[in-house]
Amino acid sequence: MRISTIRQRKDGFLRRRSKPSAVPMRPGAAPSIKPNFSETSEHDTMTVDCKAGLAQISIINGLISRTLSYDCSLSGQRTNSVIFDLADFDQTVPLHVDVLGCNGRIARSQNAWGTKRRDVIRIDNSDIILRKQSAIGVSALSKVDYEDTDAEVEGHQWTVLLNEKGPNGKLSRANTIDLRVGCVLDGAVVYYEDGHKTPCGLRYTETGSTHYFGGHQSQKIHLPKDVDIVKVEVNRSGYGCKVLSGIVMTLSNGIRKGALNDSEFTGSIPVSNKLQVLEPGVGEKIVGFYGTSSHYTEEFGIITGPKDEDLPPQTYDMPQLQNIQERGSFARRV
Repeated sequence: MRISTIRQRKDGFLRRRSKPSAVPMRPGAAPSIKPNFSETSEHDTMTVDCKAGLAQISIINGLISRTLSYDCSLSGQRTNSVIFDLADFDQTVPLHVDVLGCNGRIARSQNAWGTKRRDVIRIDNSDIILRKQSAIGVSALSKVDYEDTDAEVEGHQWTVLLNEKGPNGKLSRANTIDLRVGCVLDGAVVYYEDGHKTPCGLRYTETGSTHYFGGHQSQKIHLPKDVDIVKVEVNRSGYGCKVLSGIVMTLSNGIRKGALNDSEFTGSIPVSNKLQVLEPGVGEKIVGFYGTSSHYTEEFGIITGPKDEDLPPQTYDMPQLQNIQERGSFARRV
């Protein structure tokens, strides 16, 4: 890139001479605000990071306000990650966190305690913790300058596990997932070995009739025994609306199915950081999905649990780990 400056006038015309300037860096991903959980709440932490480097972290917790600034100069030593001990903050009042990255991107959490409650599920009468992470649809009609970690979604909130009790009350394993993708992400349907199926999305329409997904790009992915889902990719931008555009799942045997709708010809409007990858952490595996749906899917996420440990029987009776929608209730909030 060259910046032109007016240097001289000749023959009545302005002449411009250019001088070189640094090529601006691409914005890159926004910072992230992630809680980290121990087996007990005594050692819970919050990690704030940004691959481009952290510029500033502002924290408001009741009457206490802190601002931490970091070096973003090209010659300086950049700070990419900071860990906070959540025990240092008052949980009875909101914990507001604003993060500015060296790339100019912003992440914001209006109340990190709310994020904490949303991102984990503790199994009843057990020490097992299931972790949650999701992709939320963004409006491509507005400039995506920051990530709001408390982004609100409207619609029916659902959860579907890869092992689920069927009509006979016996536990059954998921053997097929139908990824329903059209111009946007309609949803998904999980099929089980005993023959029953559960939608990742609405069960019923506003009138109380059974909801059916569309999707001319839909693909089914089959789940053999002892094969795990290791990655879920989600396109967060769909036709300028706050819905997801596409989804792809990858298995541990290398099979990959789905449609992301990331072509400029599919109608998805380009936005920054629109592709989000959801993966289990070290020692974890994907045990289910969760999200929020109206006519289409606004949020799609994964639920992860211990890799080498079976979930206890009471897991499958917990209402927050099921897709419960009363007939005639279009947007039941769990």
